[in-house]
Amino acid sequence: MVAVRGLAGGAIARLPLEVYVARVLAGEGEPGAPDATQEALAIAIRTFAIFNIGRHQHDGFDLCDTTHCQVLRAATANSRRAVLATAGRILSYQGAPAEIFYSASCGGRSESASEVWARSNLPYLRSVDDDVHDGDTPWILELTLEEVERTLRRIGFEGSLQNVEVAARNDSGRASRLRLAGLRPDAITGEQFRSALGATVVRSTAFSVSKRGSTLRLTGRGFGHGVGMCVIGAGRRARRGESVDAILGKYYPGLTLSRLGDVPEIAIAKAAPARPVAPARGLAVLVPNGSTISAAELQRLASRTQDGLAKALGAASPVAALELHGTLDSFRAATGSPWWVDAVVRGTTIDLAPAAVLGQRDGLEAAVQRAMAELVMGSALADRPAWVRIGGARHFARMLAGNRGGTGAPDGRPRCPADAELTLAISAGAHRDAESRAEACFARAYAQTNDWRSVR
Repeated sequence: MVAVRGLAGGAIARLPLEVYVARVLAGEGEPGAPDATQEALAIAIRTFAIFNIGRHQHDGFDLCDTTHCQVLRAATANSRRAVLATAGRILSYQGAPAEIFYSASCGGRSESASEVWARSNLPYLRSVDDDVHDGDTPWILELTLEEVERTLRRIGFEGSLQNVEVAARNDSGRASRLRLAGLRPDAITGEQFRSALGATVVRSTAFSVSKRGSTLRLTGRGFGHGVGMCVIGAGRRARRGESVDAILGKYYPGLTLSRLGDVPEIAIAKAAPARPVAPARGLAVLVPNGSTISAAELQRLASRTQDGLAKALGAASPVAALELHGTLDSFRAATGSPWWVDAVVRGTTIDLAPAAVLGQRDGLEAAVQRAMAELVMGSALADRPAWVRIGGARHFARMLAGNRGGTGAPDGRPRCPADAELTLAISAGAHRDAESRAEACFARAYAQTNDWRSVR
């Protein structure tokens, strides 16, 4: 069974797996596509569902019905037929359900997962030529500099946009980094730019940019992130006679076509939600199976941090849920953050990078302290720039650790980072620099008032 939210006006519904696959196939598939296409996509949809069971565990269900997961529609005769023909079949890698993706159209070359989500351990999701797109008509989008600037300002950029240029392309030819003349920061990744403008507006990152007067013209190919199976390409391959196995082999080289009953249950459990420990003192904690730190130990650490923050900030910690992820891929999938981020605070939920990764940085305790400080201070600082919230969290976490180095008022006047420098940094170095400046800015302002709530 799959628990899906979004059906019937946002309600959670439990659907048998094959019913779920038939409904997603109706929503994600190409209308009128040949049987081989429908069957190949049904296998991909089933694999995605099995791997991602529990993706929305914090919200009480498995999968949503939006493009964040998979889109559902009413099943059709064709989608039901494809599901029956492939029932129980999934793609596996090294004996476990594979983590896979698919998109509408790759525009002639698929994208590597490592370029979009930094999933470097998925060798079967590499960039491959797709020779069925020669006749595709490029898409064209025209936007004014003012429109783009207004959108980027909403996500934390500052300044006056003068131009947008492609500064770097990856191996698939997609725009990996854009230069934003006149803004701070002056760079953004292609995926961040597409997300900011809207994935249905900027259809893919396979585009070029030209400027005429105050208008930018984007000319591109493809629709979607381009990773894995290309739905339109699969349809064209089926029409020229390729089989289900050939289509899957083209887009997912190196994967094995298996049946659910043949994949050990322990392998399927890799995709299962982490086990929670009973909430205590307003804290619900989840750790992955086999974690080097137990849920009880993490809960004790979080409780000590609560006590220390209550004393330092004069504010109580809200009810919170902490999840320690087992892998960087799990952390990135849940948060959308790059590998160099230690923790992400969303509402009253804290996602933590794996303990082994944090151990190579400042340690798990430091990450918990910074994240919980940000959580406690969040409501009071909600209307402030990001440097106030993030700098304050780092400042008080350092105090909790008994390390006051760097927390005093710095000499001179540090340049406080724009919100986008903290939330959309394009490298680990840029991220560290922005956080250090945020802490210095906060320390300077706090030293003048000794009231963290007044820092602006």
